[in-house]
Amino acid sequence: MRTLLLLLFTSLLFNTAFSQTAKERSVEVSAVVQENPAQINFSWPVDPAATFYNVYKKELDAENWGIPIAVLDGTATTFVDSDIEVGQAFEYAFFKKEFDLVRDTICIPPGTQAKFAISDMYGIGLCCSFNFGFYKIEACGEVVAEGSAFEWYNEEYFTVCDDGQSCTEVVITLAPDIFPNSTSWVLSDNQSGVELGTSGNVGEFIDERPKYGFITAGIKAPAIENRGKILLLIDDEYLTPLEMEIDRLKKDMIADGWHVFIRDANKADVVTEVKASIMEVYNQHPDLKALFILGHVPVPYSGDIFPDTHSENHQGAWSADPYYAELNGVWTDNVADITTGFFERNHNVPGDGKFDQDSIPTGKLELQLGRVDLYDMEVFALDEIELTRRYLNKDHGWRSGAIEVERRALVDDNFEQQFAAPAASGWRNFAPMFGADNIDEVDYFSTMTSQSYLWSYGCGSGSHVSSAGIGTSTDFANDSLLTVFTMLFGSQFGDWDNDNNFLKAPLASGLTLTNVWAGNPPWTFHQMALGQHIGHCVQATQNSNGLYLPGPQLVHTGLMGDPTLKMHIVKAPLAFEAHQLSPDQISFSYQPSPDPEVLGYYLYRGTNPDGSFERISSNIVEDPSTYTDVPPYNGDFFYMLRAVKLETSGSGTYYNLSPGLIDTSNFFVDVDELVLNNSIHINPNPNNGIFEIKFDQALSAEWQLSVLDIKGSAVFEKSFNPTNTQGIDLSELANGVYVLKIMTEEGMAVKKFMKQED
Repeated sequence: MRTLLLLLFTSLLFNTAFSQTAKERSVEVSAVVQENPAQINFSWPVDPAATFYNVYKKELDAENWGIPIAVLDGTATTFVDSDIEVGQAFEYAFFKKEFDLVRDTICIPPGTQAKFAISDMYGIGLCCSFNFGFYKIEACGEVVAEGSAFEWYNEEYFTVCDDGQSCTEVVITLAPDIFPNSTSWVLSDNQSGVELGTSGNVGEFIDERPKYGFITAGIKAPAIENRGKILLLIDDEYLTPLEMEIDRLKKDMIADGWHVFIRDANKADVVTEVKASIMEVYNQHPDLKALFILGHVPVPYSGDIFPDTHSENHQGAWSADPYYAELNGVWTDNVADITTGFFERNHNVPGDGKFDQDSIPTGKLELQLGRVDLYDMEVFALDEIELTRRYLNKDHGWRSGAIEVERRALVDDNFEQQFAAPAASGWRNFAPMFGADNIDEVDYFSTMTSQSYLWSYGCGSGSHVSSAGIGTSTDFANDSLLTVFTMLFGSQFGDWDNDNNFLKAPLASGLTLTNVWAGNPPWTFHQMALGQHIGHCVQATQNSNGLYLPGPQLVHTGLMGDPTLKMHIVKAPLAFEAHQLSPDQISFSYQPSPDPEVLGYYLYRGTNPDGSFERISSNIVEDPSTYTDVPPYNGDFFYMLRAVKLETSGSGTYYNLSPGLIDTSNFFVDVDELVLNNSIHINPNPNNGIFEIKFDQALSAEWQLSVLDIKGSAVFEKSFNPTNTQGIDLSELANGVYVLKIMTEEGMAVKKFMKQED
């Protein structure tokens, strides 16, 4: 094993003006709700330095914040939203400093020959903004100079135009990088040398960095029942030795509302072949939502980047799993030409199979993405197969409720205000999860070897196997930490495809199931406090582009871990069976969930045990043994039972579901003798609700039509005169699958149709 130890950022100079700790960069907002009258009561710790709070509110799927719903004084520590109903949830933002660009306007006599000199005290020249840093100079409505990654120093020359005034306004705009005190500029008269304007002394902070917090809050928000379709992409070396664990993982995902597809890949495949396999599934299922990579499936590399600021040894292509989740953009391999990185894997030249793109090409990933890759982790006693088996065992243990930890968070911040206060990713997210009072600022390793924390955050100067003040990969091999979800940050290890990598190490031991390199960019996981799975939050961060962060994200962002995991677990019923009472009626027996706070149960029906179950109980059923089901048509059916709990977190309340318990028996339900099924036709099908029913032979008497939804409830009933063809208008129905039950003197028919309208 070759180890490069580069523990940096330990002697940087910082001016106190505009410097902020991670807590000061955050609004640690949490919520308590009440039902009558319905309102959400937000609160956060006081910040003596705050001058205002802008409060925003949006629908959960909206892509911008709009205008503030309130502007509060800087002394405020509470806000009440009464414009809400029970059963609703919204997303809120609290800014005490917005995502502002830094702008200076200087009035200069027309005709002045000006020189703009910009420098960076660390030689990284606006390289490493959370999207891309830049500078721009405008006059008379035109851009006269602009740039970004200038390293140590750059000069721009221009002649000031005449806008008809006694002096011309020259506007200088900067998007600062993650060292806001490292950049400085001077605008001067190039002929006389007279200074016309400056950002200040070298080492001073040119502006405050953004200070904010997000929260998804609601009162009895609806349960998330159907998570969507997911592709499980597996290293083919794992298929045989981990067959049982992979099958169990698939069943666990189905039980949590996922529809699962499985493909495999070989370590020797090229990344474009792997992408083609993913695209094949996506083209067959355009509603594919997530991708879980299990094992050392070939790792894409892309870019000419150095998000950890180390241009001297770590610039070039970084590991870039978002390539697999971005399905509409163009990825090229003919521009980047960089070979200065210490490790050859970061070298990127035309035609080498590594891509040019620094950021996600379209700015949007189509798939939620996570990876568990424990390849080349020699500091652990087990090989990659056994490490992965251990991971899958604790993954199942967490989902089933066998693993229990304290609902609280830990922050171990060894950077403070340095490097854009990266630990703000901890403070901002943990308050909506647990409340600001349930976050402990203590040591990472020594604390969590004996005390459990659901979430944790740690940062410090790094190498690819360590983070100063936190520990090393070997420490993870020697200890079993009691934390499930974590975030870590430091130099080097965010580029994770290397031996004994520190970002991967937590997944190989202890209770930890997910990890991200959180600091560049900051991450948003607050949605998990109201029931979302972690992959949803990962995609939201990667696709934020102005919502949670100023712009498109770099290609290195990714999740180490299972993207389908949730934060709050409800234990499943202990047993569940379906029984056929009659040819067309199903009853149920069960043993209740051991969770004492369960309100009741939801019952589901499906046509196969591999996913796509539909709920048949309109409301929570307190005793499923009293419930009977009459399926709407004849066929094979499977049933599933899920416990329902009203969950309370630092973001309000929501209905949370246990994993589903599936009766693996199938039931053939014969509704009646369907003598007319082959002589009656629906055209078109699918349709927009307007279609024709055609009979092969004319009917002799009036006939009846009943339309049933998937739960078996009648949504339309009508009698018709004898005819060969009858037009039907059901355009008012919602999109979905319905059943037509047709009763005539000649017999009965049952037909399914799909209403599908954009």
